[in-house]
Amino acid sequence: MEGENYPMRAMANLNCVWHRVIEKRMSDLGLSSIQSRMLGYVYFQYCREKKVLQKELEEEFKIRKSSVTSVIQILEKKGLVRRVSVPGDARKKEVVLTEYGITVQETVMERLKGLENMVNEVLTPRERKLWHSCIRKIETRLEEADYD
Repeated sequence: MEGENYPMRAMANLNCVWHRVIEKRMSDLGLSSIQSRMLGYVYFQYCREKKVLQKELEEEFKIRKSSVTSVIQILEKKGLVRRVSVPGDARKKEVVLTEYGITVQETVMERLKGLENMVNEVLTPRERKLWHSCIRKIETRLEEADYD
């Protein structure tokens, strides 16, 4: 099979296809992949009753402060989130979902669930288990290499 010796290329290609599919499925919501992911992170923390600081988003998504600021500004313009100064330190900003943001994220989750179901239909339970095992091994090795 072509590409068997290049698993990371295959994974990168799959990642590109996955993001294109997500962007197409979310296009009517006007969300890019990173906007959707960031909104989702804020939503999951909201469900856990945890606050999200802008700095936390930089670390979680491994992107620069300016990139996070840009995404947050877009989400604010769309009415999905708002930034609130943290009492005692006006430099820190908490990212808070709006009611509209919650509604949109619930729609996103429904659509992602549908995509997950579509993918799960083409894999047997054994293949899914093997897939997750392989992904964990690759992730562990890459993380180890990052610390070498």
